[in-house]
Amino acid sequence: MNKKKKSKSKGGGGSKSKSGGGGGGGGGSKGFGAAPAAAALQSLVPPGAGAFQYAGTVVPGVQSPQRTVTDSQIMKPDYAADSIPKNRPQMLPWVIEQKTPEEIAKMRAAGRVAREVLDIAGRMVAPGVTTDAIDAVVHEESLKRGAYPSPLNYHGFPKSCCTSVNEGEKKRFRSVLLKGTHEQVMLVL
Repeated sequence: MNKKKKSKSKGGGGSKSKSGGGGGGGGGSKGFGAAPAAAALQSLVPPGAGAFQYAGTVVPGVQSPQRTVTDSQIMKPDYAADSIPKNRPQMLPWVIEQKTPEEIAKMRAAGRVAREVLDIAGRMVAPGVTTDAIDAVVHEESLKRGAYPSPLNYHGFPKSCCTSVNEGEKKRFRSVLLKGTHEQVMLVL
């Protein structure tokens, strides 16, 4: 876990400032680095958010519209239309669901698709590549493989993958729905 150090400012009334590494702090050699990249990122800041002084080079951007899945051949989850999951059996920790050989085969296929798409997304990660660009590729690659990108519209989530950019580490959680079977993969780069 990253801990942030707080110190009192020597001028002007004892206000606190953050320093040190971690998710929102840091600077210098952390994050995207060079000032031109910071200026490019600053141009993506939504209106009204410019008043906050960010410590590093990563700033919020403008969210693009939600992508859709229009291919009728792709099986959609029950939450695709209204964002509310419905058929969720209660699973208690001591209840082990026994899978049939057909269900296991579907799980393997979904896992393979999730891994392929995650590898493609992982190769895109580089300074200056937006999370929206990664999301667009994840969306299209999932559809090419006949899979519904399961984060899309799950409890209203607007994207096909959950990607966060921090100035230290990048984490991505990827899940796909292939023929009714979810497979989830998490990768830390």
